[in-house]
Parts: sequence; C-alpha cells; structure tokens
Amino acid sequence: MQKDYLNYDQIATQYNQRYPNTQAWERGQALLELAKQVKAKTILEVGSGTGFWLNLLNQTGGKLFGLDYSLGMLQQSKGQPAPLSLTRGSGTQLPYRSSSFDLLYCVDAIHHFGDHRAFITEASRLLKPGGALAIIGHDPHEGPSHWYIYNYFDHVYDTDLRRYPSGNRVLQWMEQEGFENISDQTVESIHNIHVGDAVLKDPFLKHSATSQLALLNEADYQTGMERIQNALAAAKEKKERIVFRSEINVKMWLGFKK
Repeated sequence: MQKDYLNYDQIATQYNQRYPNTQAWERGQALLELAKQVKAKTILEVGSGTGFWLNLLNQTGGKLFGLDYSLGMLQQSKGQPAPLSLTRGSGTQLPYRSSSFDLLYCVDAIHHFGDHRAFITEASRLLKPGGALAIIGHDPHEGPSHWYIYNYFDHVYDTDLRRYPSGNRVLQWMEQEGFENISDQTVESIHNIHVGDAVLKDPFLKHSATSQLALLNEADYQTGMERIQNALAAAKEKKERIVFRSEINVKMWLGFKK
C-alpha cells in the first residue's frame, strides 16, 4: 500500500536525477518572466528542495530565499552556484516577516504541505502589495493524465487525488484571500514517448525520482516494474510496438497581492 508522507532526507542525494540536462523546462521560463514582470527583488520558494529552480532565478539579480522541511534537501541546496538564504520550516507556518517578498512560489510541492489553504493564507501575508503568488504543478483532478506511471503502479493515482488540491479550489482560495488578477495557464506540456525497452531508461521511472513512486514500498514498486517488464515481453512475443506515454499539462495558478 502507498503512504502519503515521504521522508525526503532519504532520497535527497538522488533527487536531481529528475532534472536531466536534455529536458527543456518551460515552467522555469515562466517563473523567470514572472519575476521580471513584478521586478522581484526578494524571491521565496516554498518547498525549495535541492534549489534547482532558485538557482535558475539567480539571473534575475534578486535575493533568493528557500524553505524546505527536509534537512537533506537543504543540504543539497548548499551546492547550488547561486547564493541562497535557506531555512528549514513548514509550508503552513512560514517563518518570515509580513510583506517581505515580491515573488513567492512553489513548484510541484503544494501537495506536500498538508493544509493547502493555510499555505495560501501565509503567502498572502508575506507578499508585498503587487507581489505575485505562483503555484506550479499538475492537477490530477482534471482526469488521469496520459502518464503510464498511473497505469502500471497500484494506488498512485488515488493517492495523488488525496494529496493534490484541485486547480479550481486553489483559485477559490486565492480569491478568498483577496488576490487580484487570478488566472491559471498551462506553462509546460510534457510529451515524452518511450517505445519498448526505452522506457527503462526514463529517469522518472526510478523509485526515488518522484514522490508518486517514492511513496510506494519496495514490494509495490517492484510489482509495477514487473508489470512493465511483462508488457514488454508480451509485445515482443507478438512482434508489436508498445508505447509508454507521459503527456502531462503543468499548470501555473497565479494571483497578485492587492
């Protein structure tokens, strides 16, 4: 069975394998453009992980702050070239002064915060007038994406439905907190197609690459891998072409502080 809590300290040293150099990251470009739009001098990433996205934003010239609950992830962040001000803390009780930031964002992280609404309330408190809140990730409530992981590994999709807030709820919470110019947009469309045995080289298939798989115990993970191997063997026997698709729309839910 899949649990809902993941100890990121255990996978911190392998986590950056999910960011292959061959992948273009449009969500990073969207963050850069947003930082320039609000002329961000102070930027906070909540759930900053290994500092991958913060390091990308170093080119803005702003002061970069990262918060994560995992000490292991924060330790990895210290290896980034960009100068980062790092703090350990919870996404629902942000340990910063009110009206401190021009841009506050999270990437693929809000589902780890527990109380999603509390995070948005805290973000409103921390933003300066005119500052932006950007929540980036995918919304499994829009229907199961064409992500083969959901098809071959038990419990993963149902667990995502529990962990992730729907995009509509996020926008409602932003409105209730008084954010203006609220919007949602697709900032990255992931279209990865693995034909046959090539799927076994997908970095996102590794046990520790995503929380979806890392939450699985070893037995359930291996069961999913055996299903993939069996599907490959069956296709070879029939001399058929088997395709494993990852087609995911990455959204950005955006609001501006009055």
